[in-house]
Amino acid sequence: MRPSDRWLIAVALVLIDLFIFVLPLTGLLAAYVLLARPPWFRSWVEELYTT
Repeated sequence: MRPSDRWLIAVALVLIDLFIFVLPLTGLLAAYVLLARPPWFRSWVEELYTT
């Protein structure tokens, strides 16, 4: 295997990892809170502003 082939495989693995395994967790949490309106979030916000 040539060194250039190794570099191509390594770059491909990094790109696959970036595109598949990176999730916008903050955006997913915000969408969940907006759509589901869980009671724990309201109590957490109230606790946050009372202290």
